[in-house]
Amino acid sequence: MILIDTTPLVALCDHRDALHRRAVADFDRLGRRMLVLCEPVLTEAWFLLDTLPLRARLDALIAGVAPSAWAPPKPEAFRRDVLDWLARYAEHEPDWADGCLVVASATNRRARVWTYDSEFRTNWRRPDGSRVPLAGGG
Repeated sequence: MILIDTTPLVALCDHRDALHRRAVADFDRLGRRMLVLCEPVLTEAWFLLDTLPLRARLDALIAGVAPSAWAPPKPEAFRRDVLDWLARYAEHEPDWADGCLVVASATNRRARVWTYDSEFRTNWRRPDGSRVPLAGGG
């Protein structure tokens, strides 16, 4: 299971993005694995892809790839875990989407996060203190 972060999602949709080529290459490499999209990541990508053509590419990408929607098994407990994690890493100013990805990766030990944000590699850990397993970047 590959949890998609905002950076590769935006890069896939915007050919002007500095990470576009890398994202396409990583997508080709990861594409056969189960891709999973969290709602906060979709919200963040929609905000960053701020023109109708870019948003249309996002829509087409999601329709074509059909990533699974990730939903926590216990939403209230998940929300509390994300809020606790955000408080723990407050000095790094993580956003809600990143907190969701880190905590979601802890719910499935085989899950990997596809991101280009270095904080996933350098600073952030799962709630139990283990590293966040990465796929295609970091």
